[in-house]
Amino acid sequence: MTLQITFHHLQALVAVADMGSFEAAGDSLGIAQSAVSKHIRGFESRFPFPLLDRTERAARLTLEGSEVLAQARYVLRQRDVLLEQLGSPLTMKRSLRIGVTEIAAMTWLPRFVGVLKAHFPLVELRLEIGGVAWELYDKVRRGQLEMAMVSDSPQWSGLLQLPLGSMRCGWFRLRSFEPQLIRCSVKKLADYPLLIQDTDSAFGRWMLTCNSFAALGGMATAGMGIGCLPLAVSNELVSMRLVKEVKITPALPVVRYVVVAREESMTPFHREVAAIARDSCDYNKRYQNASIAGPKSGFVE
Repeated sequence: MTLQITFHHLQALVAVADMGSFEAAGDSLGIAQSAVSKHIRGFESRFPFPLLDRTERAARLTLEGSEVLAQARYVLRQRDVLLEQLGSPLTMKRSLRIGVTEIAAMTWLPRFVGVLKAHFPLVELRLEIGGVAWELYDKVRRGQLEMAMVSDSPQWSGLLQLPLGSMRCGWFRLRSFEPQLIRCSVKKLADYPLLIQDTDSAFGRWMLTCNSFAALGGMATAGMGIGCLPLAVSNELVSMRLVKEVKITPALPVVRYVVVAREESMTPFHREVAAIARDSCDYNKRYQNASIAGPKSGFVE
């Protein structure tokens, strides 16, 4: 009797390789850990060599297993391309794992989800929200996420990058904090306590860093320093007369955002999702939804 290889076998191997353990692979596939083990054992029985090195606690592939993994990825990608080309978006049934940063969740993510669901109603969207950009990038690189929307960086080497949008930021202070400070140079700004998100900064020692723009806004309104805030956060605080902008020379450049994904895993479906994200994104307005129409206020320069 011919021993058959199924898509379940291929998916189990890819999931174990990407997630690093049988338990995490089961979670990503929506099946029990025992089912993953069964698929791996069944798949290995088709070969005269083991696919996994069982001398270590972590699920690591053997050299031969890595070669089989590359072919498994290729076959699964070709299957997805075939199904996408022959099927209808309205009947496509699959999961999609995407990572976004906090600022996307605060702005255009609700609209994106609404538009995506209208295009692909049966696609199960699995979102990972928050963290910092490099963490999401690393999860895409390791296959734990299919794509992520992150700020552009030279560090994102080795991944496909598609343009997404831009975000404006400015420096803001509590109205009663250094009330005489209206304009200043970047050099002079370093004399004050600064509230920033990025820990890799050329500014002075008096800094408070945080991975949450919302928290930075709160610290600015508490008078803890001058905060670097996106318009999506600062506009509301300015309208409430809680903070005032400090005009800096030269002005801050726009922050560019990209979609990152593994090129070998990209299918026409993923490119369509990236296009929907690009058309939906506006990092400069808070809490958008699918009913918001009209041109974006995002900046592209």
